[in-house]
Amino acid sequence: MNIPTGTLPAPSFFVAVTDQLVGIDISTILRDAHPDAVVITAPDREAALALLEEGPAPKIAVVSLSPKEAVSSPLGQKLRDLGARIVLMGHEAELHGEADGFEVLHRPFRTRDLLALIAR
Repeated sequence: MNIPTGTLPAPSFFVAVTDQLVGIDISTILRDAHPDAVVITAPDREAALALLEEGPAPKIAVVSLSPKEAVSSPLGQKLRDLGARIVLMGHEAELHGEADGFEVLHRPFRTRDLLALIAR
């Protein structure tokens, strides 16, 4: 049996949520929990797409998208093309996201809720 040596690569996160204060909160939690992680935050969908075109592919993306938008929007499509694990936020996501097969960060959330969700 071969046991890998060295360190595991740092996780990479992408945060694009409508409420910028919530986005800052999520980014801060992720950076505190994973100091070596790459955490990219986008203020809106247009900026999110631009950052995804030029930056590294995230492992996990926390985004303000409905389940329908996660499937049909350019942002949702780009994240799927990159192989990112998508975590949805927002009213429609909370109502239908899990039933549609998505992971959802429900509001209000605590630090431990976010960290438990990404640890799955």
